[in-house]
Amino acid sequence: MKRRVGSLSALAAGLLLATGLAAAEEPPLPASGAVQQIDLATALRLAGLNNLDLALVRTAEQQATAVNDAATLRFVPSVTLGETFAHRSGADQQTSGSMLEVDKSLYRRGAAVGLSLELGDAIFNKLAARQLQAAAAQDVEAQHNDTLLAAAGAYFDLVNAVAERDIAAEAVQISQQYQSELERAVAIGLTNRSEALRLAVQTQQAEVTLRGADAQVRTSGARLDTVLRLDPAIVLAPAERLVVPPTLVTLDTPLTRLLETALRQRPELRASAAAVDAAEKQRSGAKYGPLIPSLGAVAVYGQARGGPVGLLDNYRATHDYAVGLSWRLGPGGLFDFSRTEAADARLSHQRFVDEKLRQTIREQVVSAFTSAQAAQEQMVLARHGVELARRSLQLTLQRRQFGVYAVTEVIQAQQDFTRARSSYATALVRYAKAQYALARAIGRIGGA
Repeated sequence: MKRRVGSLSALAAGLLLATGLAAAEEPPLPASGAVQQIDLATALRLAGLNNLDLALVRTAEQQATAVNDAATLRFVPSVTLGETFAHRSGADQQTSGSMLEVDKSLYRRGAAVGLSLELGDAIFNKLAARQLQAAAAQDVEAQHNDTLLAAAGAYFDLVNAVAERDIAAEAVQISQQYQSELERAVAIGLTNRSEALRLAVQTQQAEVTLRGADAQVRTSGARLDTVLRLDPAIVLAPAERLVVPPTLVTLDTPLTRLLETALRQRPELRASAAAVDAAEKQRSGAKYGPLIPSLGAVAVYGQARGGPVGLLDNYRATHDYAVGLSWRLGPGGLFDFSRTEAADARLSHQRFVDEKLRQTIREQVVSAFTSAQAAQEQMVLARHGVELARRSLQLTLQRRQFGVYAVTEVIQAQQDFTRARSSYATALVRYAKAQYALARAIGRIGGA
């Protein structure tokens, strides 16, 4: 099975060369199934289309839209078309009071236009439904941001898993080469067997680490499959072999400006503001709606024919019109103070929810900003650590050429170099995730 191999950007290639993370040969992915290469842009695009959590929120928006449409339709009169037949036989009473035997039939057909509307509730419910639809739309945007954050994090984890596997594979290769040299040295009596056995243990440990790294690549790919709602049989291969640290938000931006941006741009706050406005409309409806009369109106146009059985007249036109206004007293109407109290409580609750959300967002911005700064510093330190570990390994190998060394020194230097490279790869992922978390905290991730 052939696998497509993506090219690294210039920055990623430079980082690979600078830190020694570039492998001479790309190791195969541990997969059984179709292998699909994917980059970050594609992952974010697929997340915006296929994510299940996002689909659920979109259905909630559709429901809110339907409720708003239904609130509008309450102002539209209904039209009824129908035809009836009535027959009476036997005793019947005349208007004079006397009884007589009858046997008569009556046919009716026509159309009625009617409207029965509690104006107060209809008006304020429509205003509230409009705001709730706007809130649902903002909830979709908020979930879209969360989905992009989850997709970016899953993609970075996959890239990091591949980088860890590359590091582990190279460590195994170096250890095996050195072990072969020691075996030859033992064979000609230049060193003792214990030195070779010690290095053999190191090689076995490196192979164990490589097996775990292989499993982590598949696990990370499966998690990305889940976030993107793809077939889990598809084995995803990242286009990058090392995370390229993004800069979505410059870290020299004052924290106060980031807080202002978050409070202005976060869709969660716009959704909360719309929900508060809807609660205010519902409170106004509970307080002032009963003062507005209910409207009832009907207009009927029809035709009727009747007479004794077998002697029916021709159809004759009939017209009926009625309009009425009414006020309700008691439950659901005037002097129903419990309804107003409940609306007041809902409004107060929604305002507290809004204020708590503002506090949470402020905390998220401060936390994300602090984490991004720390991740940036860790990334710089980790890269410096790779340079130091590489120099240490080079010096140790030079000492080996002159015979002034111990196997434990080489093993320790190789382990230090491997750990330093792994720490650097992890630091890159941590910084990339922190950047996306900060962008999401201030409401900019959707444009990333």
